[in-house]
Amino acid sequence: MKIFITGGTGLLGSHVAHRLRQDGHAVVALHRPGSDTTFLRDLGCELAEGDLGDTPDGHARRLDGCDALFHAAAHIYGGSSMASVGAVNVDGTLGLLQGANVAGVARVVHVSSVSVYGDPPAPITEDTPLDAPLRRVDYYGKTKRDGEAAARRFGSDHDLPVTVLRPPAIYGERDRLFVPKLVAILRQPVAFLLGSGNTRLAAVYAGNVADAVVRALQGRGEGGVFNVTEDVLTTQRTLYEGLAREMGWSPHFLSIPAGMARLGARVGDTLGIPIPGAKDLSLTRSVRLATEDNPYPSTRAREVLGWDPPFSLQEAVARTAAWLRNP
Repeated sequence: MKIFITGGTGLLGSHVAHRLRQDGHAVVALHRPGSDTTFLRDLGCELAEGDLGDTPDGHARRLDGCDALFHAAAHIYGGSSMASVGAVNVDGTLGLLQGANVAGVARVVHVSSVSVYGDPPAPITEDTPLDAPLRRVDYYGKTKRDGEAAARRFGSDHDLPVTVLRPPAIYGERDRLFVPKLVAILRQPVAFLLGSGNTRLAAVYAGNVADAVVRALQGRGEGGVFNVTEDVLTTQRTLYEGLAREMGWSPHFLSIPAGMARLGARVGDTLGIPIPGAKDLSLTRSVRLATEDNPYPSTRAREVLGWDPPFSLQEAVARTAAWLRNP
């Protein structure tokens, strides 16, 4: 197949590009002017300069001859306004799909996020309504919810199969959001765990998510929605300890009682204290996800997509650490 990808210079997109090239597929990667495309070029990807703000006709020209579209590019956290984030996550997504339709692309895999759910009670499955309240400043969650809805509606209206994947936090090589925060914690003499640190964490390795993406691009579960949220058993403690060990760090781990952490998060949200680099995120929701078991089951992805994550936690952490040592 010949597959057009967005977000290829980012975390998940680069892993998907790598997996597709390993499997012998041709990859055309959209990239913004000035982006570092060294990794994609070394993989043998065809590079297409542009961005999600381009016209549908411009997208159609780049997508010409492609069999499928993988769309992961997004404005993640730290946007200045709902309008600026929505211009990428909603309008940009719709324009890209309009171009894909003109180009005759056969199927689309759209990366959404568990943030579209808001914070309803667990378990949170693909059938959970997307009507839970979102914080006023949750530009990312709101625009990902609206962008996903627009993608599914466009696909239905134009007989273009759009498969939606909803991952949680993703980590791995070339991660510039989640892993740097882990590094900042683990480099300290004392690393704090929220709660016991033994609850199942809603975090997945990019290489394992790429496996689900490839299966969807092959047509499995076409037009469906899938939580891609539980690759291997991962806890806050095992992830922290594994990465620290691989990096040769030896912090002393200290647990903050879950009740105290939740109270502190509520106070922080009331005072408007942001998470550095991710002001859209609620402290309360972040602490809940750290102190309670992963609320997003991936049963449907395993049964319908046949998702079989190829990397163990040990392998995922080792690969991430190797990149940290030599980015």
